[in-house]
Amino acid sequence: MTKIKRLSEVKEGKYKVIDILKPGKLKKLSNIGILIGDIIEVIKSGPGPVIIKNKNTTIGIGYGIAMDIIVEKME
Repeated sequence: MTKIKRLSEVKEGKYKVIDILKPGKLKKLSNIGILIGDIIEVIKSGPGPVIIKNKNTTIGIGYGIAMDIIVEKME
């Protein structure tokens, strides 16, 4: 079973952001403090917005953006 998935497909837990597929979304996410290499915690998975915690900030990410964020499950 692979540990690499789209953010839109994962369940609650800790993940490492390993890629953001579209340059426009990379810029938008970096503006709100989400960068490749960050460790994030999924508080609520879909359907609907994915709620994550990054450092000390809780953020809702729309499904369309979450589809383009590639993450790896942290053990």
